[in-house]
Amino acid sequence: MGGRQVAGAACLAVLLAGCCAGCSAGSPERARPAPTAAADDGRVTAVLDGVELSLEVADDPAERAVGLMRRQSVPPGTGMVFLHGRLSTGRYYMFGVPVPLRAVFVREGRVVSTVVMPPCDEAAPADCPTYGAEGPYDTVVETAPETLPDVEPGDAFQLRG
Repeated sequence: MGGRQVAGAACLAVLLAGCCAGCSAGSPERARPAPTAAADDGRVTAVLDGVELSLEVADDPAERAVGLMRRQSVPPGTGMVFLHGRLSTGRYYMFGVPVPLRAVFVREGRVVSTVVMPPCDEAAPADCPTYGAEGPYDTVVETAPETLPDVEPGDAFQLRG
């Protein structure tokens, strides 16, 4: 992919993330506070389905747009947490992500739904399928699929600080 295509894809990703971050499910909902005890490396500890995770934090549109793009691997027990700050119904896609990921959609500390997203090697982001939750969510956790093989709706999610 040439420099212009990468720049164009990055711009589109930022725009899509901005749109996604603005999605809500009807009436305004209370904001979910961002974790206050992120380590110096921008990571937080979380527990999901009884599994302790070390997660990078993506809490603004630019960070959510880049996500785990171009990562060649996501080691077990790690991943990224996308903090939306309010309820969203936006969709995620796998453009530029060469490894499969499990997306876990969370609302107020409980799993809403989960999906394994395969890599998308299409030339343009718009050609990649999108993935969403079965209901509004305020947080999304992405990990390697094998990290959380048994996670299901209703499971507890907790950020630790």
